[in-house]
Amino acid sequence: MLNVKPAKAFFIKLGEKGEWEKDCIETGILRIGYREVPHEHCTSGDWDAARDSFPISSDPGSVTRHINQVRQFYQEPESTLWITFFSDRLWWCFATPVIEQLSDRTKIRPVSGEWCDTDNNGKTLIKGHLSGKLLAVQSFQGTICAVRQLDYLIHKIMGTSEPHVAEAQLAVDNLVAAVIPIIKNLHPKDLETLTDLIFRQAGWQRTGVAGEVEKDIDLELLSPITDERIAVQVKSKASASVYRSYQDKFADMRGFSHFYFVTHSPDASLKSLAEVSTDGSFIFWGPEKLALQAVRNGLVGWLIDRAS
Repeated sequence: MLNVKPAKAFFIKLGEKGEWEKDCIETGILRIGYREVPHEHCTSGDWDAARDSFPISSDPGSVTRHINQVRQFYQEPESTLWITFFSDRLWWCFATPVIEQLSDRTKIRPVSGEWCDTDNNGKTLIKGHLSGKLLAVQSFQGTICAVRQLDYLIHKIMGTSEPHVAEAQLAVDNLVAAVIPIIKNLHPKDLETLTDLIFRQAGWQRTGVAGEVEKDIDLELLSPITDERIAVQVKSKASASVYRSYQDKFADMRGFSHFYFVTHSPDASLKSLAEVSTDGSFIFWGPEKLALQAVRNGLVGWLIDRAS
């Protein structure tokens, strides 16, 4: 298990418009340009001489910022965390202290191990699941900048949550648990209505109450964006044998990308079967999944009204 606790973290932009990103990720290196800055001055720590490599007419403040970035690249210890963004993901690594200069005078620093795009639990660090405050480093105009959201970044890499986020998640988990008994007590028609509302809140459009004319489907739904069609069967109570029969029926259906089998009261045989038989096309929703979707889609008030 990882134990990532760096004192500092830096974002590094790998080339202009990310031109070196793929190569750096695949070969396990950090890379910067600054061709005009002599490698020997940087390795010897003669930063005054390195500064003199910039044209005399250069803005002093700008030169200072550039030299600081080169210095960070050369002198940050192995314990410093480095991050970048590539292919819609956050990548992170630690780097060895050995700096080399390539024939084109760009500088590289080997990664300790390899670049990683997953957290401690193996979950991919997708940019869309990250805070905008962390993603803001991408707009930095230079090459290297400090990551201000260090605690947040460490939590993401460790697969943990900041205390206030964990508290909010616990409240959500408790709410989900609280509505499960309400869902299990729903009348069959109310269960069908709840299922319909969940899908419609997610953007699906009902093309008809198929259960009135099609015995094997209660809801036929359409995605207005992709034209994908899905079928839903809702049962208040269900057994493994009923579940298997609908799996067989779906295998013979045409025109549906997915079939959802929804029940608020599966028996013990179905609970065991569903854990191993649900695949990407035939999907089981029990009371726990219904409760989670009801909470996420703002339907707790509707459930409470039904139970009151």
